Amino acid sequence: MIKVYPDSKIYVYCPAGLVTGGAELLHQLVSFLNDNDRNAYIVYCGDKRHVLPDDYKCYNIKIAESVVNDEKNIEVFSEVFFEYVYNNNLTQKFFWWLSVDNFYLCSARFLALKDLFRFDMSLGFKALLKRIYFLFFRHKDFPTKIISINMLRKMNVVNGYQSEYAQNYLQKMGFKEVVALKDFINIDYLNSDFDSRNRKNIILFNPKKGFSFTKKIILKTPDLQWIPIQGMSRRQVIDLMGEAKLYVDFGNHPGKDRLPRECAANGCCIITGMRGSAAFFEDVMIPNKYKFDEYKSSISDIVKTIRWTLDNYDVAISDFQMYRTKISLEKKEFENQISRIFL
Repeated sequence: MIKVYPDSKIYVYCPAGLVTGGAELLHQLVSFLNDNDRNAYIVYCGDKRHVLPDDYKCYNIKIAESVVNDEKNIEVFSEVFFEYVYNNNLTQKFFWWLSVDNFYLCSARFLALKDLFRFDMSLGFKALLKRIYFLFFRHKDFPTKIISINMLRKMNVVNGYQSEYAQNYLQKMGFKEVVALKDFINIDYLNSDFDSRNRKNIILFNPKKGFSFTKKIILKTPDLQWIPIQGMSRRQVIDLMGEAKLYVDFGNHPGKDRLPRECAANGCCIITGMRGSAAFFEDVMIPNKYKFDEYKSSISDIVKTIRWTLDNYDVAISDFQMYRTKISLEKKEFENQISRIFL
């Protein structure tokens, strides 16, 4: 396990200038550690200026431009930064698997090709062609340090998982030291007193994920009102969630996604696919009748469930009580997990 000393510094790597659920989670970790008398820092990576985004100024954040290479200090890498593990040879390392899928997508430049092909053939071929191009035409950009799953598995690091999907993956791949470090949605979205009356037959969806499949359903339901969650302020999104009856998500669910939880917390029923974390009840805690394998399920069956849910919202909403209860307890669970690992 991680050894934390009174003078340990904890460095958490984060993409610069990014405002997403994953980036917010990294700031939430640093903020909780600082609130509990640890010395934690965000280390921004990227070309943008290393300034704290306005969305995260509510957190107790310190920024470090560099890492002190000392055996008492700890580096926390989310899966998009595993290539930095070689930068400091003395620090303790913590790998935080916020996503499985994004690990492969973001590591395509430096991950062993056999691992990429094993995960996704098309991703492996794209990476192979790109490396051939870089090798012959852009020598200076060719990756010099290739990492592999086997190498990561043998390293002296602790692996934290954000979802049961990630835990299942780590165990299947033979990682030994694995601990839970999950997350919680922003408290602005927690609404235990949502109004279930006067709901509109509005269906919300994320146009950035799984839209090619969702579009097929939309085309089969021209009489229904579908609204994409995009280009809105947080307040506008919350207000919209408070009016809608249903959120539909056939994305890849690379980790325990926030949008389904945010919608459920505000009184929406949920229908998902079964890719990634959506296949795990612990991650998306909704009855199986609201989950569809898009490779096997018919569009007509999905449409039938959508129409039934809209027509019987007052009955259907009770099916999501367990999910909403779990969501309301996630912040406390997250804090307990941080305490066990770092405090």
